[in-house]
Amino acid sequence: MVEGYSFGAPVARCGDMLPSHGVSPQASLPPYSLTASTNTYKLGDVINITLQSSETTLKGYIIAAKDNATRKLVMGRFTDAANGITLNCGTSGAGAVTHQNGQLKSSQLFKWEPIADTTEPIVFIATVVETEPSFWMGITTEVVTPEIPVSPLPPTNVTTTIGTTTNVQSGSLPTDSECGATKGCFIDCTGNSCNYIVTWRDNGDAVDFELSAKLQDTNNKWIAIGFSSDLKMGDDEVITCILFGNNTSVLRSFNDGKGNVPVANPVEGLSNYIVTVQDGIFRCSFRKNKRLTRQKRQTSRSLFVDLDNDFNVMYGTGPASSGSRVSIHIENPVVTPGKVDFQSFAVIGDTAKHPLVKVHACLMIIAWIFCTGIAIIAARHYKPVWSKSSWFNQKIWFQIHRTLMVTAMTLTVIAFITIFVEVGGYSEVYARPGKEYLPAHPVLGIIVTILCILNPIMSLFRPGPTDRKRAIFNWAHWGVGMVAQILAIITIIFGVELQKSTAPRYTVWVVVGFVIYYVIMEITQKVVDKLFNSQIDKAEDATGEMTLTQRSSYIVSLPKLDDKEKKIIKVTLLKKSLLALHVVCSLSFTLALLILVSLY
Repeated sequence: MVEGYSFGAPVARCGDMLPSHGVSPQASLPPYSLTASTNTYKLGDVINITLQSSETTLKGYIIAAKDNATRKLVMGRFTDAANGITLNCGTSGAGAVTHQNGQLKSSQLFKWEPIADTTEPIVFIATVVETEPSFWMGITTEVVTPEIPVSPLPPTNVTTTIGTTTNVQSGSLPTDSECGATKGCFIDCTGNSCNYIVTWRDNGDAVDFELSAKLQDTNNKWIAIGFSSDLKMGDDEVITCILFGNNTSVLRSFNDGKGNVPVANPVEGLSNYIVTVQDGIFRCSFRKNKRLTRQKRQTSRSLFVDLDNDFNVMYGTGPASSGSRVSIHIENPVVTPGKVDFQSFAVIGDTAKHPLVKVHACLMIIAWIFCTGIAIIAARHYKPVWSKSSWFNQKIWFQIHRTLMVTAMTLTVIAFITIFVEVGGYSEVYARPGKEYLPAHPVLGIIVTILCILNPIMSLFRPGPTDRKRAIFNWAHWGVGMVAQILAIITIIFGVELQKSTAPRYTVWVVVGFVIYYVIMEITQKVVDKLFNSQIDKAEDATGEMTLTQRSSYIVSLPKLDDKEKKIIKVTLLKKSLLALHVVCSLSFTLALLILVSLY
């Protein structure tokens, strides 16, 4: 017998770990914690196991490492029992550790190592006696999973070193010939070259999945799929394949809103997982049970989807860190446009469209490419053209300017509300390699919206034409409008490059083309303005000379006033033609962008 408190026969100790006190264990939360120094292991590792309490002391304990699936098989061996002794449990003969005397203790540190047959996820379980007959059972560590070695990599073009950068010569990810024939696929391929391929094949009570991705850098990365009931993150089960250094793992987790959190048992329902890296191609395959048994059903925090049902498939990738931790995805995950039947051989080559995102983009394009583009030109260059003409008791140029700017403000506010509804509030945009400026898009959008609302409010307090403060207002109104227009165009450029816009890559060049055109139109308007003003000046001079000649009764050869008026009419017609051309060109750019954003 072990001195102190008896836990019964060794078989009982290693089996149910129930002390022979003749009473039931405490139902309250235990005042003790059991922790492991790592959550992964491989053959040759030594793991530190710590049993401690900051509230009280303990007299007795028994600790064993057991398989996480059944929690019955004793795994590995203890190499350091601290002040206790090892017990003849499991195939190693030292699969459990217990106390040797009844002296009070506050903490104990043990060492454990796997043996050759330790190849599955394990959990350390403890029963702790505070004072007879008070004891707690089922005190556990987090699940500790085996590391799966990375498949051998060709030395000619791939080198992997723990703690240093992996230099990868990117290869090509070809299409999968079995897609549509023996397996279903979610792909992003052009010709025979793909960026990613997700495949599934029904296998009775499980589904076999394979994820393949072409990455610029495969050092410390993860790729993952999620199973969602809609097109957004939230309440989704996720399977993540992680490569960190030379260590790999395949783990379950779930999306809680916009964040990803681990589950109590990250490998439950998974088997046959293999992770390989070769020529810049990250591959991961695994088998996932379709469902858990009724006895193992988990809470919503350990969501486990039933693969006999249909789900949208999400695919994403991002950087990994030590301890099988994953950082936020590099880009927003792509999602299938509809729910996937995992018993089908469907090939899905398209991604989900986000209607509200496209509505937001279209409204901003109409507001800032068409409306403001015309409104600013009308106010800046057409006051002399319609100096004596009015619509509804207001100058024509002013009516054009005000109508279009109020329309732009209305569309901007609607677009602002629309995107906030889509993303559920403010949402950050994630930077991509070479596109580190994209996270500025939402910030710039907010600034543009504020300026767009501010300028018409300023107009309500506009001083009269002869007020000495009118010049200050004019400069402030012009400055706010110019800043808003410039930032809006930059925001649109960033926006069409975002993944959720799904617009073709060349869409950004259409916006750049509009900017170039707009600068040319401004220069042209300036040149014509000079011509227009010079003709007005000549006409006024001619009128003055005519009056002087008539009064002096001199006969002087003067240019006919009709000729001057004709020149003014011609320049005015040119100005109006330029405005018509500008409306047509602005409308053309607007329609082109609307088509690219809405149809793709």
